[in-house]
Amino acid sequence: MTAGKGFILPPRSSDGMFDAEQSDGDTPSVVVYAFADGRFAGNPAAIMLYDRYPAMAECLQLAQRYRQPVTVFLRTLEETGHFEIRWFTQNAELDLCGHGTLAAAYWLFRAGNGRSNRISFHSRNGLLDAWLQGDAVRVALPVIDTIPVDPMEYEAVQRYMGIPVKEIRKAYDDYVVVVDHERVVLDYEPNFRSIAQIDCRGVVLTALVDPGGAFGEFDIVSRFFSPRIAINEDQVCVSAHCKLYPYWARVLGRTDLRALQASESGGVLELSSSDGRVIVGGRAKLVLRH
Repeated sequence: MTAGKGFILPPRSSDGMFDAEQSDGDTPSVVVYAFADGRFAGNPAAIMLYDRYPAMAECLQLAQRYRQPVTVFLRTLEETGHFEIRWFTQNAELDLCGHGTLAAAYWLFRAGNGRSNRISFHSRNGLLDAWLQGDAVRVALPVIDTIPVDPMEYEAVQRYMGIPVKEIRKAYDDYVVVVDHERVVLDYEPNFRSIAQIDCRGVVLTALVDPGGAFGEFDIVSRFFSPRIAINEDQVCVSAHCKLYPYWARVLGRTDLRALQASESGGVLELSSSDGRVIVGGRAKLVLRH
């Protein structure tokens, strides 16, 4: 996606879902690339299904072994179409991972585990519903509101990010850094050692898209940096969009948004809301490993 400095928008291609592929390698058995389509590579997650979860230490060891951004652990529950879900990076268990949830739902649907094209995940963040809509998976996730930071936080975050900013907001775990122009996001060259000094899970860098420009098919653009949890730059971070959606929906006065995460792999997220939840939609690609 990048050539020299800055993000390069790939040309449009097929809008259909990828078919499953076989891949060499011994770990893990299943990897799903959430938000992958014929244009963007999306974000991978390893998927594991158990009748009983391993101990937490073993979950972390497996995540380290698989070396994916996130490893998803599923446990089958008694009610059809219901699963317990947990998400691990290589050094931490997450409270919420949207791309891992969408990846898990896509794999379960492909395996015929969804009742009436609907799956419910029981998580540390409550019940998360997923369903098929056309050729995309949609997941209902909690809205995560943000508030303006105080002046000391503003100065510190701006200093560690190393760029002029328009606004800085915070959620319970992340900072949201709003800048004036899409090119600031697209061309940003992160210093991960500096960003790791910020006391948070991660930092979302975001801007509105120029509707008359090359990226005008999208409404907003973002990137997400989380070196503290062993993901320097997240390729597609859905939980970050649970914070971006309420902010940008208010700014734009709209409820349906199309978001571009301008990482190296890239991904498109269709955002809307229903019953106080953020609805995130995207396609996926399944890779089966030997």
